[in-house]
Amino acid sequence: MSTSKAPPPSITEATPSEGVLVTRTTVPVGLPYREYKPFLRRDFFYSCAYCTMTEAEAQAIRFTIDHYEPRQARPDLEDDYANLMYACDECNLRKGDRSPPPAARDDGWRFFRPDEDRYEDNFELKGLRVSGKTHTGEFTIDAVDLNRLALRRLRELRQRLLACDRFIVEGMAALRGIRIDELPPHVKAQALTAIQGLTKFAETLADNIDDILRDSARSPLIEEESESPERMQERAARLGRLGNLYPGTWRAPRRARKSRG
Repeated sequence: MSTSKAPPPSITEATPSEGVLVTRTTVPVGLPYREYKPFLRRDFFYSCAYCTMTEAEAQAIRFTIDHYEPRQARPDLEDDYANLMYACDECNLRKGDRSPPPAARDDGWRFFRPDEDRYEDNFELKGLRVSGKTHTGEFTIDAVDLNRLALRRLRELRQRLLACDRFIVEGMAALRGIRIDELPPHVKAQALTAIQGLTKFAETLADNIDDILRDSARSPLIEEESESPERMQERAARLGRLGNLYPGTWRAPRRARKSRG
């Protein structure tokens, strides 16, 4: 009489939640977790689950698979697609093996999940810094340091791009209503002067093309950070107070290494 277990189902069904950033697609089950990376990249829009940085923005920062529940704490979920997050290496390293105790989770002190939680319900952007609107938001901000210098630089770049896009759209809309041949003579002269100025500027750019390429190629997100010790100490103090408020194990126990031989 056979005692073998029935094989697992061939797919795991997605259970989308309304208003969340990430909707998981239907994927094969029973794969080693590393083989889910192509699915994760697509489902997470090639972006970090925690800081929202995209692969294109990250440049030299790699992306990895994060286990929402650490493997040390929940080895049964190691290959469960629903437990896998797509994350930049910086957030993944900071998150590490943190695993809030049950009492803290009951009060909302846990990591944000973009496949279950609404971003706008948990976070609020104030200038270049993000603040928490819930315990989940506050804990995630401190635990993975969502206000680190690289992310503030990224938000500044995003805001500049949005502003440029807006000005371009508004400018194009205004130009559509103008007929150059109907411009008054003095305006035509100003337009000619502007064109000549732009041409001269383009020539200057060509003369300095090497410097321009270097500036364009350099990533501001991987420059050495010069954060104030006070900010780092405040962040550590907040996490320490949280640990005192909810006694228990906040990090998953490390697995014993298998002996060789």
